[in-house]
Amino acid sequence: MENNLLSNEMLKFLKTYNYIKNNDILRSLSEKVENLEISLANSNDEDKKTCFKIISGIIESEANDILSLYNKSNSINNSIIISPTKRKPIRIYMDGVFDIIHSGHFNAIRQSKKLGDILVVGVNSDEEVQKVKGPLIMDGKERAALVSACKWVDEVIEDTPYTPTIELLDKYNIDFCAHGDDMPLNIEGESCYSKIEKAGRLKIFKRTEGISTTDIIGRLLMVSKEYYLKSSMQLNQSDTEFISANSIGNKLTMENFELGPVMSKFLTTGWRLAEFCNNRHPKPSDKVVFIDGAFDVLHIGHIETLKQARQMGDFLYVGVHDDKTINEHRGKNFPILSLQERVFNLLAIRYVDDVIIASPWVINADMITNLKIDLVVEGTTTKMNNPSEKLEVDPYKIPKELGIFRQIESKFALNPEILAKKLLDRREHFLQKYSNKNKKEQEYYDSKKFVEEI
Repeated sequence: MENNLLSNEMLKFLKTYNYIKNNDILRSLSEKVENLEISLANSNDEDKKTCFKIISGIIESEANDILSLYNKSNSINNSIIISPTKRKPIRIYMDGVFDIIHSGHFNAIRQSKKLGDILVVGVNSDEEVQKVKGPLIMDGKERAALVSACKWVDEVIEDTPYTPTIELLDKYNIDFCAHGDDMPLNIEGESCYSKIEKAGRLKIFKRTEGISTTDIIGRLLMVSKEYYLKSSMQLNQSDTEFISANSIGNKLTMENFELGPVMSKFLTTGWRLAEFCNNRHPKPSDKVVFIDGAFDVLHIGHIETLKQARQMGDFLYVGVHDDKTINEHRGKNFPILSLQERVFNLLAIRYVDDVIIASPWVINADMITNLKIDLVVEGTTTKMNNPSEKLEVDPYKIPKELGIFRQIESKFALNPEILAKKLLDRREHFLQKYSNKNKKEQEYYDSKKFVEEI
């Protein structure tokens, strides 16, 4: 059997059907095929290719035997008979607001993708979101751009309704709708997805713990205290009382606004990190590009810069500075997101091949040699707070001397401070939203049960 036929048909089949998720034998077979593909991907050795054909043929035979038994048992109940090579691709739909996209969103997207072949993601319209949740920080185009950049997303539908319907699924030829186990309820106390669930078209995945848009808004509000104190928009007595009265677990009381990186509850496991990684290495012939920075709170400016950087070569490394380094250079409560959260965000972006975790602030010759870096780039919106200020040490001194430094024009001058300013402009709404949402999230955590991550 030819290598590409196995990859495109049998492997995809083994990895995507839902009943396979709970079948250890088929999961094991799919892993065998995938491991064979990885080990022989760049081989020109005819003996190895012959070996691959023989082994993959055995695996296919084993899989077909299992599928035959599956089909035979299900034919009794008039179930659909499944063929490994002739079948309709399963289309999965998930949606969201994606205002301040984060690793929890990306992990939800990743899990949804595993439920089928084609993942369609809906980005709720500005009008719908404002009606249900109030003002947004990012508009629909910005939010859709962030979702489109995710490597697990196949199609994006903009301006979708806040709550999906069976009619919407049918319109876009969707087989199943996916949602996290934190199912939203309507005013009757019913799941907003009850009709889709009753139709047998709802798939549930595990919500990612320790990270949420509400949590990030709380962190940005902490950063914004300094703006309140320095600007003409001073905190009045009612603001202070409101914050103190509505804080959850003393997260937002004024006396607890301390400078330094915000502590994260996001849990990083080796398994989850491996699921996000691309498992790619630059080939000897590849032109390797390197870009570094904080990449704190992803926005459309980051995406455009990363896209341009990737287009300048064949392999893109992204250096991500650690929390202490970022805080030393930016102060206040920066970074908003922890190193782990920022790493996961970047690994989810289709333009990023690999990341350098806790990358040094200054790029040295040893680093350039070890990573075989051919080009170092930065955006015109730089990682420094004040680019015009004379630095004691230029972090790009060596690549500049080697003639391998380039600057990319940043099309969007955004940063976490600008996002914090947007929060301030609508402070009453976001303080109320933070308080209400925090209570709901606490109720979810108090009542949650274990759900296996896909």
